[in-house]
Amino acid sequence: MRRSAYAVALILLGVSCSSAGGAQPYAALHQSVRQEIPGTFGYQLVPVDGFATDVDPVTAWRDLPGAEAGTDVSVTLAEVENPAEGVDWGPSWVYFTNDLCYFTAKGDFVSPARTGDGDGCTPQNVLVQVVDATTGEFRAVFEAYDADLTWLPERAGSPDQVAGVTRFQ
Repeated sequence: MRRSAYAVALILLGVSCSSAGGAQPYAALHQSVRQEIPGTFGYQLVPVDGFATDVDPVTAWRDLPGAEAGTDVSVTLAEVENPAEGVDWGPSWVYFTNDLCYFTAKGDFVSPARTGDGDGCTPQNVLVQVVDATTGEFRAVFEAYDADLTWLPERAGSPDQVAGVTRFQ
């Protein structure tokens, strides 16, 4: 748990230190292209060209489900849209946590009985959490599904993301 938090801090420290001299501290974490989030029926990540934020992604992540579990997490700075549902969330930190069960209306994780497979938690499950990048306020949570465990947000730069390893990048 602590090892995961330290890794997060070191990665983001490297990102922010490498952008000294007036550059945007989180430029490498910006979404680079419009990209559909798999298994969400139309949710898309949209680049936020030129947007700068003072909201630290580590601080925003700390209180979210999975933050203390040492799970696999990726992050990008993007807008989230779903035209069919009228969703257009402005600049946001968008966190993707693999192998974390989804929420139910009761606030719990999904029970295995709902999947019919015996285990409702699989590595393909992706919990998507959206935090407003201008205020740090929680915006939304929804589920996604990465069938072959290869999907990652396409960001502008380093740190590189490696599927299948512990990361907060």
